[in-house]
Amino acid sequence: MYKKMLVALDTSHFAEAVLEQAEATANKWPIPEVDLLTVLEPLQDRAKVEFGSEWVRESDTKAKETALEYLTSVQHRLSLLSSEVKSFVVIGQAADEILKFIDANDVDLVVMSTHGRSGVSRWFLGSVAEKVLRRSNATVLLVPSRAGRAEAGSKG
Repeated sequence: MYKKMLVALDTSHFAEAVLEQAEATANKWPIPEVDLLTVLEPLQDRAKVEFGSEWVRESDTKAKETALEYLTSVQHRLSLLSSEVKSFVVIGQAADEILKFIDANDVDLVVMSTHGRSGVSRWFLGSVAEKVLRRSNATVLLVPSRAGRAEAGSKG
C-alpha cells in the first residue's frame, strides 16, 4: 500500500506521540522505508551580525549533530518488523522543509503530531501540521499529542 513513510519529529515529547502510531502503521502494512525527519529553525540574521558567520555555521553543525543523535535514539526505540529506517536533519521553516522532503523523496505517507494549539495561539503561530495537511500530495496522518490533550482537558 505505502512505500515510504515520513515521521516528522521536532525533538519534543509532544511530537513523540506519533511513534506508537507510526510503528503500528509500518508493521500493519509493511512499509519498506520509514524516514525520520527533524527540521531545525535557522538562526536569525541578527545572530550572524552579532556573532559572525563562522559562529552561526558552528552552531548549525552542533545543532544538526544533536538532532541526529536524538533521531538515532528514536530509531533504536522503534520496533519495526520489515522497514529500513533512515534519519534526516535539515535547517529551515518546518512546514516548507517537510513539504520539500515529501516531494523530493517520493513520500506517500506522513505521520506527525499536532501540538494541541487552538484558538488565537494557533492562528497567530500557525500550525505546521495544518500547513502540511493542506499542501501535501501525500496522505497525512495527524496524531494528537497526549500532552496537548491533557492540557486541553485541564482548561475546561
